[in-house]
Amino acid sequence: MTDELVRRLAEAKRRQEETGWSDPHAARIASREVVAAERALAAARGDQYAEVIDIGFQWDSGAPLPHLLANGSRAFVVCYATEPNPDWDGTYVRIVSPNDEEPEVFGVIEFWRCASVRLGAPNDEALHGHPLNDKGLEFYAPHEVHNSQWLEEHIRINSVHSNHSDRPWRELHHYFLAFHDEMFETLAAGVETRLIHGTLTPLLNELMKELVEWPHRKA
Repeated sequence: MTDELVRRLAEAKRRQEETGWSDPHAARIASREVVAAERALAAARGDQYAEVIDIGFQWDSGAPLPHLLANGSRAFVVCYATEPNPDWDGTYVRIVSPNDEEPEVFGVIEFWRCASVRLGAPNDEALHGHPLNDKGLEFYAPHEVHNSQWLEEHIRINSVHSNHSDRPWRELHHYFLAFHDEMFETLAAGVETRLIHGTLTPLLNELMKELVEWPHRKA
């Protein structure tokens, strides 16, 4: 079975190389075929792999400017959401800043029952050096990581506790958000999103207030 998947991946890479980028649409199709073959092979081998998930919106691929608010159980990631502009002709770039006073559309991504969170490197220029590279990881997308080594590491560490049980850990998911200048990862029980139209500072203040008043997710 794995031999067939290895062959399928090799063929997908060959088609991707032959396609090149002269035809962007064909290149995207070829790239998706390679990623799908990578995931299938990793799953068959029992390796960790990343699978893109639908969280209800897409963040800005250029400058999402993610901000993290978290305690030991609950986390919010706030970022600029993609808002299609029918008048954009591709000849200019709009610069955004956290200090902007003009209302924007923000995505609020909430995680609960978090066992661990991290935000930082690598950025999109070094993402190919991540252990999940060639195992389904895609740029500027939200993922769930299956057969997570990070989760297994936490289980091993916690196993020295006299009351340790694998069960609550096995209920967690490894989420991976690939932004432009950083990545975010968490081990959490679930994820939920919503879109907010406003400015960043008041939104962060409101979420911080919610985090303090409700340190654990409300039922």
